[in-house]
Amino acid sequence: MVEDHPLFRDGLTLAMATLRPQWAIRFAHTAAQALEYLAGEAPTIMLVDVGLPDASGFTLVATIAASHPGLPQVMLSGRDDPAARVLAARHGARGYIGKDKPAAAIAAAVDTVLAGGTAFEAAADDARCPTLTPRQQEVLALLNDGHGNKEMRYRLGIAERTVRAHLTELFHLLGANSRTQALIRARALGLIA
Repeated sequence: MVEDHPLFRDGLTLAMATLRPQWAIRFAHTAAQALEYLAGEAPTIMLVDVGLPDASGFTLVATIAASHPGLPQVMLSGRDDPAARVLAARHGARGYIGKDKPAAAIAAAVDTVLAGGTAFEAAADDARCPTLTPRQQEVLALLNDGHGNKEMRYRLGIAERTVRAHLTELFHLLGANSRTQALIRARALGLIA
């Protein structure tokens, strides 16, 4: 486990001693310590905190995925963020779970990943996937293809202010403040590939 918060680390270790007594848990407090550990040991799985003192957890996961491609990794985070789950998967993690979940849920996520599955918990708001109109779907597809407002206007045969109105509504429906956030959220919800 790569975790720099002693309270969480110790609490999870105590819980796992009861839930999974057969597990031997080793710790690293930083990304550098984790990489040093991996140079001499072969763990079964890595649990990696999103925020580490010396590096991003995402960067560490990508580094480990490149150097140890068969080693499954699960990211831990205090934030319930759909975009972070997408980033975790893109960087090579096979799971992402919130630190606010019960120890049994974290153990179950690890079991799932060890069995060859993935464990990307859904955020509470993921179940409320917005319903888009056909025009909003077209605008989202053009946005995904990298088109600007003027190009969307020509392709859709509508006024540029209408394009802006559709984008504003999309941002609202997706809970986004920018084009990039809208695309990340839409991907996390399965609205685009």
